[in-house]
Amino acid sequence: MPVKSSASTAIPLFSACSMVLGSILCGCVGTPTSGLERMQNAIVMGEMSIDEAPIDIDTVGMIDLEVDSFGGTVRIDAVPGMTGTVIEPVRRSFHGHTRRDESIETLDDIRYSVEMVKGELDRETLVITAWTDEDEAHYQGIDFFIQTGSIGSVKVRTERGRVWVKNNQDGVDIETTNGDIRVVTQYPMTGPMTMVTKTADIDYRAPAGSGGHFDIESIGGRIYQRFTHTRITATSPDNGESVFIADVGDSESPVTLRTTYGDIRVAIVDDPLDVGPFIKE
Repeated sequence: MPVKSSASTAIPLFSACSMVLGSILCGCVGTPTSGLERMQNAIVMGEMSIDEAPIDIDTVGMIDLEVDSFGGTVRIDAVPGMTGTVIEPVRRSFHGHTRRDESIETLDDIRYSVEMVKGELDRETLVITAWTDEDEAHYQGIDFFIQTGSIGSVKVRTERGRVWVKNNQDGVDIETTNGDIRVVTQYPMTGPMTMVTKTADIDYRAPAGSGGHFDIESIGGRIYQRFTHTRITATSPDNGESVFIADVGDSESPVTLRTTYGDIRVAIVDDPLDVGPFIKE
Protein backbone atom coordinates (compact mmCIF):
# COMPACT_ATOMS: atom_id res chain seq x y z
CA MET A 1 0.00 0.00 0.00
CA PRO A 2 1.73 3.20 -1.11
CA VAL A 3 1.81 5.86 1.58
CA LYS A 4 3.75 8.77 0.15
CA SER A 5 6.11 9.73 -2.61
CA SER A 6 7.89 13.04 -2.27
CA ALA A 7 9.42 15.30 -4.87
CA SER A 8 9.89 18.76 -3.43
CA THR A 9 8.04 21.71 -4.83
CA ALA A 10 8.29 25.33 -3.71
CA ILE A 11 8.57 25.37 0.07
CA PRO A 12 7.65 28.60 1.89
CA LEU A 13 10.17 27.80 4.63
CA PHE A 14 12.98 28.68 2.24
CA SER A 15 12.02 32.34 2.36
CA ALA A 16 12.45 32.35 6.14
CA CYS A 17 15.64 30.29 6.06
CA SER A 18 17.60 31.66 3.13
CA MET A 19 20.58 32.59 5.29
CA VAL A 20 22.79 29.74 6.49
CA LEU A 21 22.14 30.04 10.19
CA GLY A 22 18.49 30.75 9.52
CA SER A 23 18.03 27.48 7.75
CA ILE A 24 19.70 25.60 10.58
CA LEU A 25 17.74 27.27 13.35
CA CYS A 26 14.55 26.22 11.58
CA GLY A 27 15.47 22.60 12.35
CA CYS A 28 14.23 20.73 15.37
CA VAL A 29 16.37 18.84 17.87
CA GLY A 30 14.29 15.66 17.55
CA THR A 31 15.53 14.95 14.04
CA PRO A 32 18.48 12.58 13.51
CA THR A 33 20.85 15.44 12.82
CA SER A 34 20.28 17.71 15.81
CA GLY A 35 19.84 21.47 15.58
CA LEU A 36 23.27 22.01 17.13
CA GLU A 37 24.94 19.66 14.68
CA ARG A 38 23.15 21.27 11.75
CA MET A 39 24.35 24.68 12.89
CA GLN A 40 27.90 23.36 12.98
CA ASN A 41 27.48 21.82 9.52
CA ALA A 42 26.20 25.15 8.19
CA ILE A 43 29.14 27.08 9.60
CA VAL A 44 31.82 24.57 8.60
CA MET A 45 30.46 23.16 5.32
CA GLY A 46 27.83 25.67 4.25
CA GLU A 47 25.15 23.02 4.60
CA MET A 48 21.54 23.91 3.79
CA SER A 49 18.77 21.75 5.25
CA ILE A 50 15.02 21.70 5.62
CA ASP A 51 12.53 19.66 7.64
CA GLU A 52 9.76 17.92 5.77
CA ALA A 53 6.33 17.68 7.36
CA PRO A 54 6.10 14.57 9.57
CA ILE A 55 4.47 11.54 7.95
CA ASP A 56 1.89 9.76 10.12
CA ILE A 57 1.07 6.14 9.26
CA ASP A 58 -1.69 4.10 10.85
CA THR A 59 0.20 0.94 11.84
CA VAL A 60 -0.90 -1.71 14.31
CA GLY A 61 1.40 -3.92 16.37
CA MET A 62 4.97 -4.83 15.50
CA ILE A 63 6.40 -3.78 12.14
CA ASP A 64 9.64 -4.53 10.31
CA LEU A 65 11.61 -1.71 8.69
CA GLU A 66 13.63 -1.44 5.49
CA VAL A 67 15.43 1.74 4.47
CA ASP A 68 17.36 2.01 1.20
CA SER A 69 18.86 5.49 0.85
CA PHE A 70 21.51 7.10 -1.33
CA GLY A 71 22.85 8.87 1.75
CA GLY A 72 22.03 10.28 5.16
CA THR A 73 21.38 9.37 8.77
CA VAL A 74 18.68 6.94 9.92
CA ARG A 75 17.39 6.83 13.48
CA ILE A 76 14.77 4.26 14.51
CA ASP A 77 13.18 4.25 17.96
CA ALA A 78 10.59 1.93 19.47
CA VAL A 79 8.45 3.97 21.86
CA PRO A 80 6.46 1.75 24.28
CA GLY A 81 2.75 2.52 24.19
CA MET A 82 2.95 4.55 21.00
CA THR A 83 0.20 3.96 18.43
CA GLY A 84 0.98 4.31 14.75
CA THR A 85 4.26 5.32 13.14
CA VAL A 86 5.78 8.76 12.58
CA ILE A 87 8.54 9.55 10.06
CA GLU A 88 10.41 12.87 10.13
CA PRO A 89 12.53 13.45 7.00
CA VAL A 90 15.22 16.16 6.79
CA ARG A 91 16.72 16.96 3.40
CA ARG A 92 20.30 18.25 3.31
CA SER A 93 22.71 19.71 0.73
CA PHE A 94 26.31 20.70 1.42
CA HIS A 95 27.95 21.99 -1.76
CA GLY A 96 29.91 24.53 0.27
CA HIS A 97 29.75 28.21 1.16
CA THR A 98 30.42 29.40 -2.38
CA ARG A 99 27.56 27.27 -3.75
CA ARG A 100 24.85 27.87 -1.15
CA ASP A 101 22.29 28.96 -3.75
CA GLU A 102 22.90 25.74 -5.65
CA SER A 103 22.48 23.76 -2.44
CA ILE A 104 19.06 25.31 -1.91
CA GLU A 105 17.98 24.62 -5.49
CA THR A 106 19.14 21.00 -5.46
CA LEU A 107 17.14 20.17 -2.34
CA ASP A 108 14.29 19.75 -4.83
CA ASP A 109 16.19 16.87 -6.44
CA ILE A 110 16.05 14.72 -3.29
CA ARG A 111 13.13 12.32 -3.49
CA TYR A 112 11.75 9.50 -1.40
CA SER A 113 8.91 7.02 -1.24
CA VAL A 114 7.23 5.43 1.77
CA GLU A 115 5.01 2.38 1.63
CA MET A 116 3.70 -0.44 3.77
CA VAL A 117 3.99 -3.93 2.34
CA LYS A 118 2.97 -7.31 3.65
CA GLY A 119 6.01 -8.94 5.20
CA GLU A 120 6.83 -12.19 6.90
CA LEU A 121 5.28 -13.54 10.10
CA ASP A 122 1.98 -11.77 9.30
CA ARG A 123 3.61 -8.40 10.01
CA GLU A 124 3.76 -5.38 7.79
CA THR A 125 7.06 -3.92 6.60
CA LEU A 126 7.65 -0.19 6.37
CA VAL A 127 9.76 0.38 3.25
CA ILE A 128 11.49 3.74 2.69
CA THR A 129 13.46 4.40 -0.48
CA ALA A 130 15.39 7.63 -1.08
CA TRP A 131 17.24 8.83 -4.17
CA THR A 132 18.38 12.02 -5.86
CA ASP A 133 18.40 13.37 -9.40
CA GLU A 134 21.45 15.52 -8.60
CA ASP A 135 24.64 14.56 -10.45
CA GLU A 136 26.75 15.31 -7.35
CA ALA A 137 24.88 12.99 -5.01
CA HIS A 138 27.82 12.95 -2.59
CA TYR A 139 26.92 16.55 -1.68
CA GLN A 140 23.44 15.55 -0.54
CA GLY A 141 21.63 13.39 1.99
CA ILE A 142 18.28 12.84 3.62
CA ASP A 143 17.86 11.95 7.29
CA PHE A 144 14.95 9.89 8.61
CA PHE A 145 13.79 9.79 12.23
CA ILE A 146 11.30 6.92 12.62
CA GLN A 147 9.26 6.28 15.75
CA THR A 148 6.81 3.44 16.25
CA GLY A 149 5.42 1.32 19.08
CA SER A 150 7.15 -1.99 18.35
CA ILE A 151 10.02 -2.86 15.99
CA GLY A 152 10.78 -6.31 14.64
CA SER A 153 13.67 -6.64 12.19
CA VAL A 154 15.60 -3.73 10.68
CA LYS A 155 17.42 -3.49 7.35
CA VAL A 156 19.22 -0.27 6.39
CA ARG A 157 21.40 0.63 3.44
CA THR A 158 22.78 4.17 3.37
CA GLU A 159 26.02 6.13 3.01
CA ARG A 160 27.58 9.11 4.73
CA GLY A 161 25.35 8.83 7.78
CA ARG A 162 24.75 7.28 11.18
CA VAL A 163 22.32 4.45 11.83
CA TRP A 164 20.90 4.26 15.35
CA VAL A 165 18.32 1.64 16.36
CA LYS A 166 16.68 1.40 19.77
CA ASN A 167 14.64 -1.50 21.14
CA ASN A 168 14.36 -3.74 18.08
CA GLN A 169 13.06 -7.21 18.87
CA ASP A 170 14.52 -9.11 15.88
CA GLY A 171 17.79 -9.05 13.98
CA VAL A 172 19.37 -6.16 12.08
CA ASP A 173 21.17 -5.89 8.75
CA ILE A 174 22.86 -2.47 8.55
CA GLU A 175 25.44 -1.06 6.13
CA THR A 176 26.63 2.54 5.96
CA THR A 177 29.83 4.56 5.49
CA ASN A 178 31.35 7.42 7.47
CA GLY A 179 28.72 7.09 10.18
CA ASP A 180 28.45 5.33 13.53
CA ILE A 181 26.15 2.35 13.99
CA ARG A 182 24.39 1.98 17.32
CA VAL A 183 22.00 -0.87 18.15
CA VAL A 184 20.75 -0.80 21.74
CA THR A 185 17.87 -3.02 22.78
CA GLN A 186 16.29 -4.40 25.93
CA TYR A 187 15.15 -7.56 24.10
CA PRO A 188 17.35 -10.69 23.89
CA MET A 189 18.93 -10.99 20.44
CA THR A 190 19.36 -14.53 19.12
CA GLY A 191 18.88 -13.98 15.38
CA PRO A 192 21.35 -12.92 12.68
CA MET A 193 22.98 -9.50 13.16
CA THR A 194 25.08 -7.64 10.59
CA MET A 195 26.59 -4.17 11.09
CA VAL A 196 29.12 -2.76 8.63
CA THR A 197 30.52 0.77 8.39
CA LYS A 198 33.70 2.62 7.48
CA THR A 199 35.68 5.27 9.37
CA ALA A 200 33.25 5.09 12.30
CA ASP A 201 32.39 3.22 15.50
CA ILE A 202 29.91 0.43 16.17
CA ASP A 203 28.03 -0.05 19.46
CA TYR A 204 25.94 -3.15 20.08
CA ARG A 205 24.21 -3.56 23.44
CA ALA A 206 21.69 -6.27 24.36
CA PRO A 207 20.50 -8.05 27.51
CA ALA A 208 21.47 -11.39 28.99
CA GLY A 209 20.08 -14.22 26.90
CA SER A 210 21.46 -12.73 23.69
CA GLY A 211 24.06 -14.63 21.73
CA GLY A 212 25.32 -16.03 18.46
CA HIS A 213 28.52 -16.78 16.62
CA PHE A 214 30.34 -13.46 16.94
CA ASP A 215 32.72 -12.51 14.11
CA ILE A 216 34.00 -9.00 14.83
CA GLU A 217 36.87 -7.11 13.23
CA SER A 218 38.09 -3.52 13.16
CA ILE A 219 40.86 -2.48 10.79
CA GLY A 220 42.64 0.45 12.38
CA GLY A 221 40.56 0.37 15.56
CA ARG A 222 39.98 -1.67 18.70
CA ILE A 223 37.32 -4.02 20.02
CA TYR A 224 35.88 -3.76 23.52
CA GLN A 225 33.56 -6.44 24.86
CA ARG A 226 31.70 -6.79 28.12
CA PHE A 227 29.61 -9.87 28.95
CA THR A 228 27.75 -10.63 32.18
CA HIS A 229 26.07 -13.97 32.95
CA THR A 230 26.88 -15.22 29.43
CA ARG A 231 28.91 -18.24 28.31
CA ILE A 232 31.72 -17.37 25.88
CA THR A 233 33.84 -19.83 23.87
CA ALA A 234 36.66 -18.30 21.83
CA THR A 235 36.98 -20.05 18.47
CA SER A 236 39.95 -18.34 16.78
CA PRO A 237 43.66 -18.02 17.58
CA ASP A 238 43.59 -14.60 15.87
CA ASN A 239 41.59 -13.00 18.67
CA GLY A 240 43.19 -9.83 19.95
CA GLU A 241 42.74 -6.06 20.14
CA SER A 242 41.07 -5.84 16.73
CA VAL A 243 39.58 -9.32 16.22
CA PHE A 244 37.02 -11.22 18.31
CA ILE A 245 35.60 -14.52 17.10
CA ALA A 246 33.63 -16.55 19.62
CA ASP A 247 30.44 -18.43 20.38
CA VAL A 248 28.36 -16.41 22.81
CA GLY A 249 25.40 -17.91 24.65
CA ASP A 250 23.32 -20.68 23.13
CA SER A 251 22.44 -19.17 19.75
CA GLU A 252 24.30 -20.22 16.60
CA SER A 253 23.12 -17.27 14.49
CA PRO A 254 25.87 -15.21 12.83
CA VAL A 255 26.72 -11.86 14.42
CA THR A 256 29.02 -9.98 12.04
CA LEU A 257 30.44 -6.54 12.86
CA ARG A 258 32.96 -4.75 10.65
CA THR A 259 34.51 -1.28 10.54
CA THR A 260 37.69 0.50 9.49
CA TYR A 261 39.43 3.19 11.55
CA GLY A 262 36.82 2.99 14.29
CA ASP A 263 36.21 1.07 17.50
CA ILE A 264 33.64 -1.65 18.13
CA ARG A 265 32.01 -1.97 21.55
CA VAL A 266 29.82 -4.97 22.41
CA ALA A 267 28.01 -5.35 25.73
CA ILE A 268 25.68 -8.19 26.72
CA VAL A 269 24.65 -6.91 30.14
CA ASP A 270 21.75 -6.78 32.57
CA ASP A 271 20.60 -3.28 31.60
CA PRO A 272 21.76 -2.42 28.08
CA LEU A 273 19.73 0.80 28.02
CA ASP A 274 21.66 2.20 30.99
CA VAL A 275 23.97 4.29 28.85
CA GLY A 276 24.31 7.96 27.97
CA PRO A 277 24.73 9.67 24.58
CA PHE A 278 28.46 8.87 24.58
CA ILE A 279 29.39 5.19 24.90
CA LYS A 280 32.96 4.61 26.05
CA GLU A 281 32.97 0.88 26.80
